[in-house]
Amino acid sequence: MHALQQGYTDKAESYANKALQLINKQRSYDNDSLVSSYQLILMEQLFLAHLLRGETAAAVKELQKCVTVYQKYHGTLKHHRSSLHTALGLYAMIMPGCLDHALTQFNAALKHTSEPEQIAFIKLNSVVVHLKQNLPKDQLHALLESVEPGRMPGKCHSLKASSYCIQGMAALVEGRLTDAKRKLRETVVMANKADLNKLTSSAFLLLAHIFVDIGNQTDALEMVKSAHEIANRIPDISLQMWSCKMLEQLYRTDQPEKSGEMRELREKLSAKIEKESEESTSLPEHNLLQWLDSEFPSSCMSMV
Repeated sequence: MHALQQGYTDKAESYANKALQLINKQRSYDNDSLVSSYQLILMEQLFLAHLLRGETAAAVKELQKCVTVYQKYHGTLKHHRSSLHTALGLYAMIMPGCLDHALTQFNAALKHTSEPEQIAFIKLNSVVVHLKQNLPKDQLHALLESVEPGRMPGKCHSLKASSYCIQGMAALVEGRLTDAKRKLRETVVMANKADLNKLTSSAFLLLAHIFVDIGNQTDALEMVKSAHEIANRIPDISLQMWSCKMLEQLYRTDQPEKSGEMRELREKLSAKIEKESEESTSLPEHNLLQWLDSEFPSSCMSMV
């Protein structure tokens, strides 16, 4: 789990698979609820690793396995339902044309949890959906107020750092550049302390947008180069695409060859995303996005 928080998806996947092998051995003679709970948590980590790498087909298949475990041991795993809806929301966020599903899944997740950290995580991602869809300002501002850094639960460093990033993103979208810069710099400081690489890369890219807006191409380029290096190291396909697009634009005038290289890389990533999206939407598991109110999904019931 720590490896995934740092953004190292390959390492996280390796650790999760090894742990699941041990759990499957334990399962042969012990079916208690704790074993089932650990199994579901590890499978959710595998789902997230696939999702961050842009492997949406593998991600939604892994999520269906999670739902199957949830159904099989429902009596002791009811508290995991919110996590499943949250995962579906994250899946919908990166699937073309599925942002409406993301918001409905996050709202469904909120109905099934009272955990402060889970609620904060869901609301932070809901803010991103609101920003992408340009939803009513009053809804956005109410959400932003509920996820201010000072309102993050306990001593959860990663949620507080994420809050600064989301607040900075919202300030940038609304044209409050000074406020945005302050909050994003705080994000970088907090993220670096805990090796939250995805968050660091995201903050660098948002800061680069600010530098572009004020005409500071030099600092913008340095920010994006750093973000791109992190995105490749993790790897995170969304950050790779974002940084490639910005580098293509920033190199265009003075370094056209490098701009061309970034364009080629962006096109390769775009083709991969399109291929994955087509495969994902053709899978029966994609219908899990329709699951909201019923106790279990009505279709697509595979067995682990």
